[in-house]
Amino acid sequence: MIIPQIKYPSVDSPQQLIQTIKQWSLFGQIAITGIDANAIDEVKSILRKLGGTVDISIEFDSLDAEGKLAMLNEGACHLLNRGSSSDSEIVPPDRQIGIIDNPPLDQAIPKNTWVALDSPSAPRISELEMARIDCLVDIVDLSPELITNFFKTVLVTDRPDGLWSTVIVDPIGIALGLAYSNHESLLHAIETRCGTYWSRSRDDLWIKGETSGATQQLLGIRMDCDRDCLRFTVTQDSPGFCHRNTHTCFGQERTIQSVVERLQQRLAEADESSFTHRLANQPEMLEAKLLEEAKELSLASQQTDQDEIAWEAADVLYFSLIAMLKNGVSLDRVYAELARRMNRVVRRDPGLKT
Repeated sequence: MIIPQIKYPSVDSPQQLIQTIKQWSLFGQIAITGIDANAIDEVKSILRKLGGTVDISIEFDSLDAEGKLAMLNEGACHLLNRGSSSDSEIVPPDRQIGIIDNPPLDQAIPKNTWVALDSPSAPRISELEMARIDCLVDIVDLSPELITNFFKTVLVTDRPDGLWSTVIVDPIGIALGLAYSNHESLLHAIETRCGTYWSRSRDDLWIKGETSGATQQLLGIRMDCDRDCLRFTVTQDSPGFCHRNTHTCFGQERTIQSVVERLQQRLAEADESSFTHRLANQPEMLEAKLLEEAKELSLASQQTDQDEIAWEAADVLYFSLIAMLKNGVSLDRVYAELARRMNRVVRRDPGLKT
């Protein structure tokens, strides 16, 4: 897959670097290369902010093994090394990636190695993709046309009209519906970062929300392992993706997202008789309930009654969601924090028994 490469320092400020990462996180991965050791604190801050929403791989000009381990614990996905993926015994091998610059066409690429291209072309990137080799491309060379031509080369379809099936999901992975894409719609989507598809009925571009107002911001594009299907990750504006004014085209479902929507509705209605509304506006009451239910869950977890544990866990989740939503913290932000923590490397004390 294409991995956008940001050469450090290519921007003037940490905030600009954050915006650049967000701009090029379409494929779920980013590589920041050539980082000066003096920028450790800056990079750690960026990993804390974005390490759960995009896989960030980093290359330092010089950093000791403990420092590299600390970067993984802050949320870095991989450590990059020019020419080799073996760098330190204390860093897990699967978290180290070697980089080879501009290899000839006939050069064998070792496992856990990415290829960096100075003069990228869609055919060359596609050739690497067919061999399951990821490719680093500097963001200055990464145009929407290059990306779209890459997809056009590697995607396959058995449809007579040549369209690519496209699954649309929201930031927490709930499927909103199914649409279709082609070269033109994909180029428009990448250029504008809007949910854009190909209408089979009109044989024309379908820019989601252009007439209904239920627009989509495009967050990510992935293709499946067989390269015959795309997945768009989007933020979906109200009333939803479906023409029946529901969040998904699969009808109303009992998911964590539907719980969030119900709570948001309760908070917006400002009904004084609503328990949810009173909790959100009485901090002492919410604090007491969070502590009470956390204690009850702790006690239930020591028993064998699964129904009781589920009941108490639901209470804790309900009050936690109120604490989040009243402060504007979305569910996908919590998901991102959990994802960032998954990148941590747990080191065992050799003196401890397992």
